[in-house]
Amino acid sequence: MSAIIYTVLKEFFVEIHGHPVKARIMSPINDENTFTFQVSSYFKNSSEKDANIPASTFTSYANAERHLLGYLEAFQNTLDLGGDVAQGVNF
Repeated sequence: MSAIIYTVLKEFFVEIHGHPVKARIMSPINDENTFTFQVSSYFKNSSEKDANIPASTFTSYANAERHLLGYLEAFQNTLDLGGDVAQGVNF
Protein backbone atom coordinates (compact mmCIF):
# COMPACT_ATOMS: atom_id res chain seq x y z
CA MET A 1 0.00 0.00 0.00
CA SER A 2 1.45 3.37 -0.96
CA ALA A 3 1.47 6.39 1.32
CA ILE A 4 -0.95 9.23 0.67
CA ILE A 5 0.36 12.76 1.15
CA TYR A 6 -2.24 15.39 2.02
CA THR A 7 -2.29 19.15 1.68
CA VAL A 8 -3.82 20.91 4.68
CA LEU A 9 -6.20 23.50 3.26
CA LYS A 10 -7.58 25.01 6.45
CA GLU A 11 -7.12 24.53 10.20
CA PHE A 12 -9.57 25.39 12.95
CA PHE A 13 -8.83 25.74 16.65
CA VAL A 14 -11.89 25.80 18.90
CA GLU A 15 -12.55 25.34 22.59
CA ILE A 16 -15.60 23.31 23.54
CA HIS A 17 -16.44 23.30 27.25
CA GLY A 18 -12.80 23.95 28.07
CA HIS A 19 -11.52 21.21 25.75
CA PRO A 20 -9.24 22.47 22.96
CA VAL A 21 -10.16 20.84 19.65
CA LYS A 22 -8.08 21.15 16.50
CA ALA A 23 -9.64 20.38 13.15
CA ARG A 24 -8.32 20.46 9.62
CA ILE A 25 -9.62 20.07 6.10
CA MET A 26 -7.24 18.21 3.79
CA SER A 27 -6.95 17.01 0.22
CA PRO A 28 -4.56 14.42 -1.27
CA ILE A 29 -1.91 16.19 -3.34
CA ASN A 30 -2.63 13.98 -6.36
CA ASP A 31 -6.44 14.34 -6.24
CA GLU A 32 -7.86 17.85 -6.17
CA ASN A 33 -11.46 16.56 -6.17
CA THR A 34 -11.28 14.70 -2.85
CA PHE A 35 -11.53 16.38 0.54
CA THR A 36 -11.62 15.04 4.08
CA PHE A 37 -11.36 16.39 7.59
CA GLN A 38 -9.98 15.16 10.88
CA VAL A 39 -10.31 16.38 14.45
CA SER A 40 -8.03 16.02 17.46
CA SER A 41 -10.83 14.86 19.80
CA TYR A 42 -14.09 13.03 19.37
CA PHE A 43 -17.34 13.14 21.30
CA LYS A 44 -19.26 10.30 22.97
CA ASN A 45 -22.97 10.44 23.74
CA SER A 46 -23.84 9.59 27.32
CA SER A 47 -25.74 6.51 26.07
CA GLU A 48 -22.96 5.16 23.81
CA LYS A 49 -19.60 3.73 24.77
CA ASP A 50 -17.92 4.35 21.38
CA ALA A 51 -16.82 7.76 20.18
CA ASN A 52 -18.51 9.42 17.19
CA ILE A 53 -15.59 9.39 14.75
CA PRO A 54 -16.21 11.06 11.38
CA ALA A 55 -14.99 9.07 8.40
CA SER A 56 -16.10 10.56 5.10
CA THR A 57 -14.61 11.97 1.96
CA PHE A 58 -16.25 14.73 -0.04
CA THR A 59 -16.06 15.88 -3.65
CA SER A 60 -16.00 19.59 -2.82
CA TYR A 61 -14.28 21.77 -0.26
CA ALA A 62 -17.61 23.42 0.65
CA ASN A 63 -19.17 20.07 1.57
CA ALA A 64 -16.18 19.08 3.67
CA GLU A 65 -16.26 22.42 5.50
CA ARG A 66 -20.02 22.23 6.06
CA HIS A 67 -19.75 18.70 7.50
CA LEU A 68 -16.82 19.70 9.70
CA LEU A 69 -18.72 22.68 11.11
CA GLY A 70 -21.75 20.41 11.63
CA TYR A 71 -19.54 17.92 13.48
CA LEU A 72 -18.19 20.68 15.75
CA GLU A 73 -21.74 21.85 16.46
CA ALA A 74 -22.80 18.28 17.30
CA PHE A 75 -19.72 18.05 19.55
CA GLN A 76 -20.88 21.17 21.43
CA ASN A 77 -24.46 19.91 21.69
CA THR A 78 -23.35 16.50 22.95
CA LEU A 79 -21.26 18.02 25.73
CA ASP A 80 -24.16 20.35 26.58
CA LEU A 81 -26.28 17.23 27.13
CA GLY A 82 -23.70 15.44 29.31
CA GLY A 83 -21.59 13.62 26.74
CA ASP A 84 -17.87 12.94 27.06
CA VAL A 85 -14.71 13.72 25.12
CA ALA A 86 -12.58 10.91 23.69
CA GLN A 87 -9.03 11.31 22.46
CA GLY A 88 -8.74 11.40 18.72
CA VAL A 89 -5.92 12.08 16.30
CA ASN A 90 -2.75 13.63 17.71
CA PHE A 91 -1.43 16.25 15.33
